Amino acid sequence: MAAEREQSGRRAEAEEAGSPWAFRIGTALGIPIRIHFTFLLLLVWFGVRSTRMGETFLSGVGFILLLFGCVLLHELGHAAMAKVYQVRTREIVLYPIGGVARLERMPSGKAELLIALAGPAVNLVLAGMLFAVMLVLQVRMPGSASELASGNSVLLQLLLVNASLFFFNLLPAFPMDGGRVLRATLTFFMSEERATAVAAGVGQGAAIVFGGLGLITGNFILVFIAFFVFLGAGQEAAFHRSRAAVQGLDARAAMITRFDALAPQDTLGKAAELLLTTHQHDFPVVDAWGRVAGLLHRGVLLEALARAGRETPVLEVMEREVAAVPPDAPLEEVLRLLQGRPSMPLLVVDGGRLAGMITLENLTELIEVSRRLRPVPPGAA
Repeated sequence: MAAEREQSGRRAEAEEAGSPWAFRIGTALGIPIRIHFTFLLLLVWFGVRSTRMGETFLSGVGFILLLFGCVLLHELGHAAMAKVYQVRTREIVLYPIGGVARLERMPSGKAELLIALAGPAVNLVLAGMLFAVMLVLQVRMPGSASELASGNSVLLQLLLVNASLFFFNLLPAFPMDGGRVLRATLTFFMSEERATAVAAGVGQGAAIVFGGLGLITGNFILVFIAFFVFLGAGQEAAFHRSRAAVQGLDARAAMITRFDALAPQDTLGKAAELLLTTHQHDFPVVDAWGRVAGLLHRGVLLEALARAGRETPVLEVMEREVAAVPPDAPLEEVLRLLQGRPSMPLLVVDGGRLAGMITLENLTELIEVSRRLRPVPPGAA
């Protein structure tokens, strides 16, 4: 049983991390900092590239670490400003293509504008500081474009990196900061849903331009970035359409009330029978007083059947840390929680007793029904 609790804890930790391929390297401002495993491949690639150019392996690795140190400070800028507006940052993850600060929610209007601007502002300040240091140290500035490209001054390279991050991130395209700045600015003149639709359209238009330039010039990194921006803009627009469809509704509107529950002493054999004879994949575990004791997920059930057998009590393998919301929880919050853990349901608990269950599938169905009953504003589709 202790082993099962430990396994459950590991699963909960992986879900909190957001990506099973990212591992924690430290904490800053109380925020977990993680790097994706592909980041290590980037370090190796730059180290090898550095040796082929006549430099040391460590010099290439060191420069990339300094570069991503600037990226990390950029994301911490977002997180620090989000904290001013009482928005928690779950984690910061570093990928080979940049960093992501995962906020619990993104506020609208002025708050979104300032949070989006905080990251590029950090890069602008860093570029200014590096320029001042270069002046003090009397580092010679390159006199031509070719000299600039072949320059070996780390200070100059970092200055150019921060200037590039500043301007690139302010391009008006989701999911980059400039797209959020554009959307936040538009909300002063129109509804948030309409502003999101306009900003997403601008972002996808910019992505098409990036992709075309990349194909013409043979720059496939630019093509990849364009693909990422195009998808990100579409996902942002889709999320806000979904959020608008459930605005004003609470968990009661989406919860399933007809489902089978298990008792802690029930066997895995009984759970397997329910899995085969119903449409459920997840089974709440409720004690004799109607209180939630845990959750038995389909994957856990199948794994435990193969390892422990049909007669094993549900109590020994069930998930004990269960995500739950009260019946009056706004559906906007429910949507965010389910999208963070799409394979797991949310239990609706009222006064300690199980009232219902919400899955991403049935919430999606509610959103589709609501969108058809509630006309979408012109240009928001």
